[in-house]
Amino acid sequence: MSSWFYLVYFSFRRQLRPKRLAVAVLLFILLIVVVAVVGAERSLSTRRFIQDIIEYPFGRFFLPVIALTFGTAVLGDEREDKTLVYLSTRPLPRWSLFLAKVLGSVPLVLVIALGTLLGICATATLVGGLPLPLLKVAWAFMPMVTFGVLAYLVFFSWLGVAFRNSTLIGVAYVFLVEFFMGSVPGVLKQVSISFYIRSMLYAAAEDLGVAPREDVPELFQLELIKGIDAALVLVSTSAGFLALGMYWFSRREYRDLT
Repeated sequence: MSSWFYLVYFSFRRQLRPKRLAVAVLLFILLIVVVAVVGAERSLSTRRFIQDIIEYPFGRFFLPVIALTFGTAVLGDEREDKTLVYLSTRPLPRWSLFLAKVLGSVPLVLVIALGTLLGICATATLVGGLPLPLLKVAWAFMPMVTFGVLAYLVFFSWLGVAFRNSTLIGVAYVFLVEFFMGSVPGVLKQVSISFYIRSMLYAAAEDLGVAPREDVPELFQLELIKGIDAALVLVSTSAGFLALGMYWFSRREYRDLT
């Protein structure tokens, strides 16, 4: 058991590679600049902040890209360093190896996602004149960020198990499924994780006095589900892909990577 916990700790440390952290810092700075520019141009109402900042650049871009960066690295680092076969021969159940690798990535991804949320809320308050208290806004969206980024992280971790070119496949998924299919009318958007994140977003926004977008044609208006239902879907998605990844890793052979 101690060796398994050490693997969790080692996986966490391995995610702290400078290039990966540099991506997170650059995306954080980019979001802060966007919020500052938008807020300086015109004061940010709560509705405008949620719809123009939280919903799109943060929820539809930052969260999946951060999860993609760290999720595909769960096994991507082992592939790159040619140590995946060595990892799979450790005296631990193979499914537990994948679980340890994922759990080692969770704290860092959560800190980055929640820290960025707090950063953009602080910038909106200081520069954009956001009318609500900083901590009230950040606290309202913490569940959405937590459930959403974990679902993305586990999904992209599974991609790393299933496909050797998981980063390219993940990028294609983000743009084709999360951006495109997540915005089309009808039931197709429900295959995207972003749909359930947006459902949680507007469920939380109702407590802040903001309803879903009403300035679009009826055909394209959001057909959201209840926040609690969206949270259950995201939790089920995380659990499902985690179980799938553990099964996949325990059954697959990696003989061509040394």
